[in-house]
Amino acid sequence: MRSLRLAAATVACLSAVALLSACDPEGTDTGDSATTATATSAAASAPAATGGRSAAAGTESPAAAKTSAAPAGATPGKAGRLPAGVWVDPKAVPLNSALHWKAPGSAAKVLGEKGLLQIEGICRSERDDYYAEVPMVETASLGGSTGDWKADETIASYGSGAKSSGVVQSASALMQQFAQEVKDCATTAPGAKVTVVAEDSDRLFADLTVPQADGTTVEVHEYLVDNRGTVAELTLRADLAKGGRPKTAWAAPADKQALVDGLGKPACAAFKDCD
Repeated sequence: MRSLRLAAATVACLSAVALLSACDPEGTDTGDSATTATATSAAASAPAATGGRSAAAGTESPAAAKTSAAPAGATPGKAGRLPAGVWVDPKAVPLNSALHWKAPGSAAKVLGEKGLLQIEGICRSERDDYYAEVPMVETASLGGSTGDWKADETIASYGSGAKSSGVVQSASALMQQFAQEVKDCATTAPGAKVTVVAEDSDRLFADLTVPQADGTTVEVHEYLVDNRGTVAELTLRADLAKGGRPKTAWAAPADKQALVDGLGKPACAAFKDCD
């Protein structure tokens, strides 16, 4: 009798195991840990920045990219705006003593998830599909005049990286995409000349001369800085007739690190996300 009861108990246990396996044959974790892992894996799977759209076999489709490019923790552009304090202090911008730039936050405009940086329009570059949409993109003019320098700041952000390493990784990958577009400007805008002034994983400073179809030339001083979940772009440009020069003589920033801090720290402070 005892042996029969043991046999029956064994069969019952095996049946229970089989039932559990059928419900979750792979042992998939559907809890919070799986949700957190999604943001990190999305950033880790981002393709290398090429400055153009990916056509390689096996590359993530544009439809899939729209989902994975915005990691957990990001605030969608349609649902919210960038915090007011993300913008650069005009005093940190080159030529402020001569041109007296205005605070960019007072004139911020939402560009939407597909918004472009200033340099992307100037160089006519095309972003890789994976980076086609960024949750929050806004731009603001700091002022300027015809025949002289104009300044604009554009910010592309995935939001706070405080609770998601995927946000930080996505912004870093986006920074590399933008940097490559700048360096490839001579390819996307024939006749352009690019001089990289400073470069590191979190920054790119470059001077560009980009001829236009109407015979005019755009002189550009481009500054890109990545800090946590946000990439900030500062663009100073002068649209000049053939042989023309800006009214204000150019003076490069004496302290490059001060400009890096001026562009990067306001965003992380606004998102309460600084290291």
